[in-house]
Amino acid sequence: MDSKLLIILSRISEIIADGQDYEKVLSKIVRLLSENLGVDVCSVYAYEEKEKKLILAATCGLNKSSVGEVRMAPGEGLTGTSFSTRTVINTANPEKRLEFKYFPDTGEKKFKSFLAAPLLVGGKCLGVLTIQKLENRKFPPPVLEMVKTLATQLANLILNSKMLHDLSLDGKNGKTSPPIKKEGQIILRGTAANCGITSGKAFIFEGRDFFQTISHEVHSDSSRELHILEKAIPLAKQKTVELEERALKMISEADASIFYTHLLFLEDTLLISRIKKEITDNNHSAEFSIKLIFQDYQKKFRHLGDETFRDKVMDLKDVLLRLVEAIRIVRLGNVESKKNPSLKSGQILFASEILPSDLLRLPTENISGIVCEKGGITAHVAILARALNIPALMGVKDVIKQLNNDDNVILDCHAEIVYIRPGSHISSHFDDNVKLNAERLSDINNAPLATSDGKEITIRGNISLICETSLLKDYGANGIGLYRSEFLFMIRDRVPSEDEQFRVFSRIMREAGSGDVAIRVLDIGGDKPLPYLNFPNEDNPALGVRGIRLLLSRPEILKTQIKAILRAGAEAEGKLKIIFPMISDISDLIEIKGILHEVKAELDETSVKYSKNAKMGIMLEVPSLLFSLDEIIKNVDFISIGTNDLLQYTFAADRSSEVLAYKYNCLHPVFLKIIKIIADTFAAHPGKQLSICGEMAGKQEAVPLLIGAGINELSMTPRQIPLIKRVIRKYSTDECKALLEKAFQYESAEDVEILLKKSLAAKGLAD
Repeated sequence: MDSKLLIILSRISEIIADGQDYEKVLSKIVRLLSENLGVDVCSVYAYEEKEKKLILAATCGLNKSSVGEVRMAPGEGLTGTSFSTRTVINTANPEKRLEFKYFPDTGEKKFKSFLAAPLLVGGKCLGVLTIQKLENRKFPPPVLEMVKTLATQLANLILNSKMLHDLSLDGKNGKTSPPIKKEGQIILRGTAANCGITSGKAFIFEGRDFFQTISHEVHSDSSRELHILEKAIPLAKQKTVELEERALKMISEADASIFYTHLLFLEDTLLISRIKKEITDNNHSAEFSIKLIFQDYQKKFRHLGDETFRDKVMDLKDVLLRLVEAIRIVRLGNVESKKNPSLKSGQILFASEILPSDLLRLPTENISGIVCEKGGITAHVAILARALNIPALMGVKDVIKQLNNDDNVILDCHAEIVYIRPGSHISSHFDDNVKLNAERLSDINNAPLATSDGKEITIRGNISLICETSLLKDYGANGIGLYRSEFLFMIRDRVPSEDEQFRVFSRIMREAGSGDVAIRVLDIGGDKPLPYLNFPNEDNPALGVRGIRLLLSRPEILKTQIKAILRAGAEAEGKLKIIFPMISDISDLIEIKGILHEVKAELDETSVKYSKNAKMGIMLEVPSLLFSLDEIIKNVDFISIGTNDLLQYTFAADRSSEVLAYKYNCLHPVFLKIIKIIADTFAAHPGKQLSICGEMAGKQEAVPLLIGAGINELSMTPRQIPLIKRVIRKYSTDECKALLEKAFQYESAEDVEILLKKSLAAKGLAD
């Protein structure tokens, strides 16, 4: 039954994606459900807010003439009762129920079984899904469960497409109802593509998706259409190269990758031949042929399980829209380009989707934040947002339908929350934080950092892009504690070459200042897959082939990257550190050291300059290392504690699970004891360095405890540095040790949080 349900849901998504008018969409959906559920009738009743009535919006099995005509109040009849009580009704002989009401126009009298399921989203009922059969018996449990699931999914799909609003009588008569102004505070969550906190007025961006305006067009001269297409392709390539040049000024890691992908699409013989075949075989215009081929590819992309692949559909759409623009220029001699929106300074951009070229066309200096319904952190627009240093939240479902232009908005990408029309309490708290942050920034300096009793603490920055190196100086970081090299791989459709990596790493080394630079080799797998590496499907990828496990299984990738890193450190002797992730035992280290030896020998053979004294270290993320820590320390120059993974593996709690969030807390006394054990073990190995580069390092409540444990080097997102510096300067090492000892006496993370908040408040550091 599960596979059948998935097929039905997939088909519903495809029907909606076809972009027809909503009456036809609903009509197709009820026919689909009727056929797949094996029922005689399937109907959808939509609730019309204006009339306070349930209206028969679509049916397969009842009289078609009753669509739009049959109306009932909440509580009227079995359907109205299901709506008002928010309950499923499953009955035989429905006419014997007290709530039953017969609607003669429908012709439903002959059907002797009835099931109604409310369409619920976020506690709100949008309508009712009903099914009926001729035979006189209740629907069996498998059908009941399937209908419940379908009702939930259908409610979301209908809501997302704004079907219910458009299915009102005004829409049916060709009239447009005035938009209803949304009111009240709304809080929505997404995935942060770039951190930061900002506020401003909302601006709803309507992209240049003119696929919707391309109708079914035919031609009588296929050779002419093919000629137009052939002339348009080089023009589209030229426009792509221009966009690439603009992108390169923003994001160095990209090299040619963002729009190189677009060029590959335009040079893909299979894609272009399919468009040509559509033109010749079906007499479609070049524009309509492109639209049809895109819709086909879109369905295929949607069925791919990996988010990174699904993000690629936005790139395909972007380049094909550019090709359509080029065709119109060839056909008409010019084309009316859509003017850039009149964005005012400080506005927050909201969109269903933003294509990379959309963002490059916008006056980005006026954008203070980006909120997008579609896309993830691997989408190219997310990478561009990071490069432009714009706070961005991706995957915020249904945000557009809950928004008015010029609504007040607070965007908190640290917490991955957007507040729409925030209440006075939220706004006041935000204003206080902005003022506090301004005070912190005014206190930034590069003077030596120490506790109140003179204990020196080193603060470094965690970055993912070259453009973020400017933040190191802005926020007072002493070098780079973690450069995540995986973005180099994530924004490409292939493994970057040694020279491509060398160019990026060299710039990182040059622009990082005088501090150390720790480059982590590719840490991919788990929640960060790379589709082009053909990952095996794993039931538990967090515990599977990821980090160093992947690299040791593909040594050619590891060797190429190590060469690029070592070459980049040649002119900065003493600064370079290489970090290896996901080490679980000493055998991993032995194998890594063997590869390092091979790489250096190969570089020596070819007389290539490289860093002879680069430090080698590991991420401590796997609890098994705690039992061989002395041996591990002897085999490395430094260790960086990755608290994010170490915490989730310690408590067996997926860090991305909201359900298990209560288990995932770095202030838990057990976890604090683990940190202390690590620091104490290091104390017996003078000359070896220990740091923390996980989220715990940038958490102000945790910092006094880390210092109390003996951790003297912290690495974090640059924007967190000013706050952490203020905390460090307020505490003495003795106070930090005392706090840690007191924390050990508690049993829960919540008790430790209360302890720390009181302590911070006493120091004048409470938020």
